[in-house]
Amino acid sequence: MNFNLNVHRVKSIRLSAIRSSQTNDMYSASRDIIIETDEGNFELTLFSAYVGEDDDQELLEVKV
Repeated sequence: MNFNLNVHRVKSIRLSAIRSSQTNDMYSASRDIIIETDEGNFELTLFSAYVGEDDDQELLEVKV
C-alpha cells in the first residue's frame, strides 16, 4: 500500500521509542510519529513486519 500525506504548518515532529512484541517465536515492533500543527496533532503508528527469533534485522530504524 502506498499513500501520500501532506501536512502544512508543522511545528514539531516527535518519534517514540520502539516497542517490541513477541508472538510465539516471531517478533515485531511499533513506534509512533507525532506531528504537531497549529490545528492539532496527527499521530501515526507504524508496525514492522514479523521476523524470526534469529533474524538480526533492525526493526523500524530511522534513516535520515
